[in-house]
Amino acid sequence: MGAVFECKCKKCGYEFCSFVGVGFTYPIEYCEIVKKMKEGEFGQQGKKFFETFPNGAITCKNIVVQCKDCKNLMTVPELALYIPKEGYDPAKMNGNTCWTIGFPTEEYDYIAPNELEENYDFLEHYEHRCTKCRGYTLVVPGFNERRNKDTDRYVDCPECGSMMEIRMIGKWD
Repeated sequence: MGAVFECKCKKCGYEFCSFVGVGFTYPIEYCEIVKKMKEGEFGQQGKKFFETFPNGAITCKNIVVQCKDCKNLMTVPELALYIPKEGYDPAKMNGNTCWTIGFPTEEYDYIAPNELEENYDFLEHYEHRCTKCRGYTLVVPGFNERRNKDTDRYVDCPECGSMMEIRMIGKWD
């Protein structure tokens, strides 16, 4: 399940909309992202992770990040990196649990979020780079923490620097 967020700058008119979270196509997305990471399409951090930890796992829910340098906003897969807990052997799994009744998922080799919590330890966060200037990014909590009422719901406008309010406008799956 995911949420749709938007923000619009009252000063310059810049708009940003993002679908965050994860939907029923999670198994497909998980497999595609792991393949790309192993091939180096997400840079050396992801490639090296899977070379070092062939049984490693990732999170791939969509999150919003902002470049520290140019303030560009981007929707990206989270990509937190996990390794199996001591004593847990992913090879001995009897297949994946059914993710959705929407389509068959048996053919996909994925790790569901609940499996991460139970059988894997967090190793590190993936360091996303800006698609415009290659700078490093930070997660924008206002787009990603919809349940916490204390979360700051404002973000800097990439165009003019004004503060934009982040609003949830819907849910998706």
